[in-house]
Amino acid sequence: MKKNTIISILIAIIIGIIFGKYIFNQYDTKAEETFKSDNETIYLLQYGVYSNKNNMTENTKNLKNYFYYQDNDGYHVLIGIIKNQDLKKKIVDSYGITDNIYMKGVKTNNLEFLNLLDQYDNLVSSTDDIDTIINAQKQVLSKYEELILTSE
Repeated sequence: MKKNTIISILIAIIIGIIFGKYIFNQYDTKAEETFKSDNETIYLLQYGVYSNKNNMTENTKNLKNYFYYQDNDGYHVLIGIIKNQDLKKKIVDSYGITDNIYMKGVKTNNLEFLNLLDQYDNLVSSTDDIDTIINAQKQVLSKYEELILTSE
């Protein structure tokens, strides 16, 4: 009887180890997939870069809405931020801009901003109302400043 009990216990331990390893590997794979979305590319629709604030103000008088930030290169003027590159034309057309707009890819891992940007991209893609598109971009630019630029 003792021999059967010991064999049963050993078999139970081996089966437990096999199932435990399988379950742990599944959990580990799902955790990696969850964090794969880090450092996604977003696209800044840049109207221009200006060497000083006066030039920037003079050249952006015709824009209904824009956002600017300053770095070593100068004053960067943004009219929108998107994840879906196909929305560039729709946004540029909403502003009535005929100039070339530079689409600058930037990596971010701010999940709150990425989720918000997904929602606004869906809104812009589903409407043709110019005011809605411009207001959506106004909100995105505001959140970009709040969640990305101030947290760096």
